[in-house]
Amino acid sequence: MLDELESELRRVVADEIGSYLSSASSDGRPVPDELDQRQMARSILRRELDNRSRAALRVGELPLSADQEDLLLERVLATAFSPAPGLDPLLARTDVTDIYVNGCDDVRLVTIDGRTEIADPVARTDAELIEMLQTIARRGGHMEREFTPSRPLLDLQLADGSRLAAAAWVTKRPYLTVRRHLLVDADQKDLVARGMYDEGLMSLFAALVRARRNILIAGGQGVGKTTLLRALLHECRPDERIVVLEQEPELHLESSPQRHDHVLVFMERSANTEGVGAVSMADLGRAIKRFTPRRIVVGEVRGPEVIDMLEAMTQGISGSMCTIHADSSWSVFPRLPVYARAGGRDWATSDVLQLAALALDAIIFLARDRTGRRVVAEVRHVQRFDADTGRIVTDEWFQPDPDGRAVRNPTAPIPVALLDDLVDHGYDPTLHDGGRL
Repeated sequence: MLDELESELRRVVADEIGSYLSSASSDGRPVPDELDQRQMARSILRRELDNRSRAALRVGELPLSADQEDLLLERVLATAFSPAPGLDPLLARTDVTDIYVNGCDDVRLVTIDGRTEIADPVARTDAELIEMLQTIARRGGHMEREFTPSRPLLDLQLADGSRLAAAAWVTKRPYLTVRRHLLVDADQKDLVARGMYDEGLMSLFAALVRARRNILIAGGQGVGKTTLLRALLHECRPDERIVVLEQEPELHLESSPQRHDHVLVFMERSANTEGVGAVSMADLGRAIKRFTPRRIVVGEVRGPEVIDMLEAMTQGISGSMCTIHADSSWSVFPRLPVYARAGGRDWATSDVLQLAALALDAIIFLARDRTGRRVVAEVRHVQRFDADTGRIVTDEWFQPDPDGRAVRNPTAPIPVALLDDLVDHGYDPTLHDGGRL
């Protein structure tokens, strides 16, 4: 009984305060801060509990005791202002990269070293889990979302930068996945300390960035592509004008002004309820070149914006970077023409690959090693497009060892002219266990 009443009271508080905030915002009235909202919630709860107590007495039922009411009030207040009620204990852990909820009582965690743990339920019932997700949809992200039978899929970013996806009504049980960005301010030294790669590759990557080489970071989901991209961008000068193109804010370069004090962030926008107002990644890809960037950074390439990115790389905006989903460094290339044609234009595969060969210098591929740790597995140098074969010619500078970690490929040395340029920008080849490549 108390559990049902707690859920009902939580809904009343969320609805009343949410309605008040929306009204105040639309009317131009001051929006109360969290302290005032908490006081409002306490007043709402006292009113509701008093009403229920009087109603119970009228029909001859025993009302809640004062202690029960106080306990209930504090329990509701404890979760009423959480952006992700039920997930707080899990989000507070600094070693968890992924949270999987397959129904209220099946909760699994993936830790930063690749282990999977079973966690306590996040809700008492699936219905309560859906209610929790509806609360998150209303106030857990950067803008209010709807999560209802007519809109059964939820995708948003939590206040801490974590990525949340949920589904209900079209699934057997409500499902929830949270992908977390634990290393928001991590630089290359931090990633080396965590075993993602060694000091030799750290020196190489830093030189590639400083030499303004165009870099594409590839890999599957959850292997650290955004984390590595952010760490490489930390090698740029703080005053470089960096234009970032993202679907959702994930890099957060502007939150570290001591590292980056000249960052412009552009984000894709979905259509409103009337179906208008959408701004696609491709739209932004064409627009951002007019803002005179020194570097362009695309959080993740997955559509026709790939053409605008590659063209920018060949038109003087060198030192640009992006990420892409792929299962090897080589499998990047077949994806590019597919993405290019997603915008409706019939790009020839050879034209896209020729543009990619002109634009890209290096591909860094991330994966998980045999222990589950996220690691750099391959580093590939893009040489040229071969018109006779219709393929891009590359050298795999670093290839995976039996454990899946990148090691030098003795058959693919760095070309002398490029090596000299990288050394001029700080690369130390002697860090690779035995001298020059």
